[in-house]
Amino acid sequence: MLRPIFELFYEQKNITQDVSPYVTSIEYTDVEHGESDELQISFEDSEKLWQDAWIPTKGDCLRAYIGYEAEKLLNCGQFEIDELEYDTPPDVVTVKGLATGIKKPLRQKNSVGYENKTLKQIAKEIADRHGYTLVGEIADVRVDRITQHQERDLTFLTKLAEQYGYIFKIAENNLVFYDVQQLKGAKPLQIFYKSDLSHINLREKTSQKYKAVQVSYYDAKKKKTVRATARNENVAKGDTLKINVRCSSKKQAIIQANAALNTADTKIEGSIELMGNPYLIAGSNIELKGIGHFSGKYHIKQARHVLDRNSGYKTYCEVVSC
Repeated sequence: MLRPIFELFYEQKNITQDVSPYVTSIEYTDVEHGESDELQISFEDSEKLWQDAWIPTKGDCLRAYIGYEAEKLLNCGQFEIDELEYDTPPDVVTVKGLATGIKKPLRQKNSVGYENKTLKQIAKEIADRHGYTLVGEIADVRVDRITQHQERDLTFLTKLAEQYGYIFKIAENNLVFYDVQQLKGAKPLQIFYKSDLSHINLREKTSQKYKAVQVSYYDAKKKKTVRATARNENVAKGDTLKINVRCSSKKQAIIQANAALNTADTKIEGSIELMGNPYLIAGSNIELKGIGHFSGKYHIKQARHVLDRNSGYKTYCEVVSC
């Protein structure tokens, strides 16, 4: 029988053996796009250790691993302690952390203008400003001008990534851009049948299906309006979503049209719950079988891993069909 275990490091020191008798739950939330990954650990504190001698310092680093004994563990990553919570009775102290890459300056509002730069150059400029390494292949798309007006760098990058069909995330001091279509086009990591899952909730939003997206922009040099269209070959009947944006080329307009079409056509989305599975991470794909119309390939947008002293290890995933 599989035995759930965890490993916990505080400021690079392995504290697993010391804290194991007190840990009541560990919850790791792995988010695919824009937001910070989170770690939450609850300690039984009848001895008042975490209220006194063992109280952690905000800003210190935690690293956690979750999985099963004698199996490969899920590396949850490194987290900066962001919040401490005390609850009684009984005495419980909960330590909450955010992924260490989400530094405070990244959450501060800035006003910056970018002119005649590629999407990659803009991302790298922000990465360099905060000491990150830019990771991922980004298409050579030139932007004539885009302004970040009193926006957090985190918010601006998230919006910019969505506009051009990318998923943006910060992990382990890397600023990572993933191509949405490449991620969703990858083969399923695992196959699950109805009997493998303890709970399934899926919904199909037909009102969000479009047969096409048309992007229009005004070309000042040619002194005319230019249109670019992306079509969904899988939708026979549906509306055309029309968007007016600022573009510097038709290539840029087509990329934005495809990105908007992918976002609008959400197909089937929902959530699944199953026995703890350390291989399920945000950004990966799975296949669901044996549920009729709702069977097929799904993309994991968020994975939440919960290891609880009473209920064991469970995984909860937010998914969208792909």
